[in-house]
Amino acid sequence: MDISGTIIASVNEFEEINVVKHIFFECTCCTKCCQLNNIPVTEPDIRLMQDNGIEIDQMIETMSPVLIANKNLERNGLIKAYILRQKPFVRECAFLEENRLCKVHDFKPLTCQLYPFSVKRNEDKLYVIVHPKNICEHIEIDVDESKSNTSEIAENLLSILFGEKQTD
Repeated sequence: MDISGTIIASVNEFEEINVVKHIFFECTCCTKCCQLNNIPVTEPDIRLMQDNGIEIDQMIETMSPVLIANKNLERNGLIKAYILRQKPFVRECAFLEENRLCKVHDFKPLTCQLYPFSVKRNEDKLYVIVHPKNICEHIEIDVDESKSNTSEIAENLLSILFGEKQTD
């Protein structure tokens, strides 16, 4: 799929999809996304972390899965996921080190790779979703065209999802 098939969208409180024409985002590594969030991890995420030496009891809160609304590439239904372990008392990711770097950066869960976006498939279109309720403070919506990096964002997200850079 080329980038032109990807739509950047904002989901309002009623879950209606509104196309965002211009957006700017640049991660500043502030680590706020690693704090106070229940980060879902799927079974493929868990296998990848285990393949990289992380034991299951180090990575997830409980062995009881949660069901979350499907917003990934599958068509319908719910996804079984687990919640990434948090440090006690401070409610931040267990893999956020004292130097504020991610211990599992090279194999972090897909949710972390995509944040502050998620992807939803509707029929044959992929929607890159921006969630205003937990929006990152480093994202700007409806900026002027010269400041927008919408195409770069879409290309990076497609690269994460499909493992290769997309071309026009």
